[in-house]
Amino acid sequence: MSKAAKKRDCPAVGHVITAAECGARRISHYTCPAKCSYLPFSPANYSQVLELEKKLDDQCMQFLMGTAPERAAKERELKKACFGHNPHAMHAWFVWNLFFARDAQGRTCAQQMEQSAAGLKNDDLVLLRAKQQTRVALLEIHRIVDAERIEAVDLLAPEAPVLRLQDRSLAASGVRFSAALGWVYPLPHYWRLSGSAIVIPELALFEPHEIVKEIVAHLRGPLEERELRLWLAEHFVRFSDALNAVSSARRLAMFADMDAKFGKVVYELAAPFGKCRDRLDEVFEIEPDELSAGEAAEGFAEARIWFGEESTTESKLLTPEGARPIIGRVMLGQAHWRLETFGGEKLAMLRRKFEKQMEGLVRFSGERLDDMAAAMAEKEPKFDKSLVPPSLLQNPQKIQISSSVLPGPPAGISAGQTEAKWRHAADRAFLEEHVPALDGRTPREAALDPALRPKLIRLLKERVRLTDEHNLKTGDNQDINWMLRELGTHEIIFDPPPPGRPPLDSDAEEDDDDFFDQFPVVDPSLPPAPPLPSEPLSQEVVAHRIAEIFEEYESAADAEYELAAAGLTLLEHASQLSADDLDDVEFGAANSLLTQAAMVLVPRGHRAPQTDYEVLESAYKRNVEALKVAVRHSSEALRGFVDESPQPALLQILFGELVELSMTGPEKTRPSIAAQAAILALVKSAVEVLDAALRD
Repeated sequence: MSKAAKKRDCPAVGHVITAAECGARRISHYTCPAKCSYLPFSPANYSQVLELEKKLDDQCMQFLMGTAPERAAKERELKKACFGHNPHAMHAWFVWNLFFARDAQGRTCAQQMEQSAAGLKNDDLVLLRAKQQTRVALLEIHRIVDAERIEAVDLLAPEAPVLRLQDRSLAASGVRFSAALGWVYPLPHYWRLSGSAIVIPELALFEPHEIVKEIVAHLRGPLEERELRLWLAEHFVRFSDALNAVSSARRLAMFADMDAKFGKVVYELAAPFGKCRDRLDEVFEIEPDELSAGEAAEGFAEARIWFGEESTTESKLLTPEGARPIIGRVMLGQAHWRLETFGGEKLAMLRRKFEKQMEGLVRFSGERLDDMAAAMAEKEPKFDKSLVPPSLLQNPQKIQISSSVLPGPPAGISAGQTEAKWRHAADRAFLEEHVPALDGRTPREAALDPALRPKLIRLLKERVRLTDEHNLKTGDNQDINWMLRELGTHEIIFDPPPPGRPPLDSDAEEDDDDFFDQFPVVDPSLPPAPPLPSEPLSQEVVAHRIAEIFEEYESAADAEYELAAAGLTLLEHASQLSADDLDDVEFGAANSLLTQAAMVLVPRGHRAPQTDYEVLESAYKRNVEALKVAVRHSSEALRGFVDESPQPALLQILFGELVELSMTGPEKTRPSIAAQAAILALVKSAVEVLDAALRD
């Protein structure tokens, strides 16, 4: 490298400095501008911060465990957090122990690490000092700027300036006015999110900050801002459990109030079929309908729809223009007819109308009501009722089930265009409706009433959020800011998210045989994965990296997709190799462990090493035989089989996951003893092959 290449213009000091001086003094001694291309903490160099953060987090975890006065106790805490019931537990444990818990001298672990230097360079120290300012924040998104940047406010400090955050995941999935409780820390030119966040759901008339404070007060926590943040940092998981309990309690109340009974009433014909059908067809509100294949197989010959009227404000708001509400259906057989509808009240109405019309021609045979709401309530997970503030159980959501027949779209108009037209018409109608949540006033009236305006703002935020969620799910580009302008609610008008974001939760099905063919082309510009350190990864580093995987990826498929984009062929080879030993469900369990292993060993943003099918096959055959011998001898021999891996800590944790799945997982997904052995041998073989490739 030439001497000239080691010099650079420094906008912070206004003259040329060496690269070494830049690296040693940026931010810590120089006030570096956001546009400096040499600054890792500039918004344009966001990827460099991600790499720095990943490396620093591993170092922090090693320091935390290595300096713990009672390491064994800390390891038990870590294991409990990793494998506990709450997905936020691992990160919350890490943050609390690193940045908040203090020793006898009043120092946090991060402060001890900074004072010891611990082999940290200037950029590492800058990042560590920034992360020491980590705090819990209640974020409400106001604007998605682009693929990386978000603007939000902290509702725990509503008067504070807008937070400009940098986070690709949130920018890809965020919507206006969604709220979440999470961890943030300030970097020189933007804020960073840290770990996972607790989404605050819509709860009737409660604002997000009211929900948080009601729960904290119920759990006997403080409500002043500084003490509240500290309490939430220490009790993040407990708060999450309480919020989940509130949601479950409100769902149970909703189910209890929901008329979701699916009713069937059977009648025996007391007159010829043709005469009965002619009498039924005299009803003006009845029209022919198509039978399903199942109904035809039951012996029914024809079907009818019985239309009716919907009179409630809620149903009017939810019913598209031109739609015809349905009371129920009638299935016509040669000897028996059957009425069907959703809702006990509707069934009673349908029976009255039918029996009046068909008097003398049919005889009641039997009735069945299946309470779908009760069935859903039974599936609701158990929760601790003592965590639920009674105040948050007020005004449970009410769901009214109705069905309608929509008119077909005009020629040349797509179903999507028709739906968009209906949604816009419903939004227009909303402006003139008398809304119970606005004390029976219309939104236009509430906008002019200072007492009702806060309630209106809450309703409008929800409408904006739902519109953004619809756009994100469907790829649509509807904008509802026109409504906010008409009502004069300019304080909540923000630009809609940028168009073109990939839709979430795509329903497109993939052919399993073509699964790997649909992965993206490998990016040749990715740097190769760095070689592994000479010593195996420690248990705390492995646990921390696995926790990061669960935080960063919404599904295993997302992680697999990224690994394939990085050029990893190991998963495909493992699938082919184990086809005779594992069925699809069993390989699903293996694939989850294999994905975690690969993500732990291959850093994100790097190219995966090439591996050979034959090498994996040879290792698998060897490990299958070795495992048979170990199982025949003793549990000590089985532990030896795991410990002799080149990455024993990684294999121990993955083996623990496999054992837990086989004992506590859903019954249909629990692998058999034989499958567990094949999975363990396969995972060990994959770790051996990948470890060797990363050392060559």
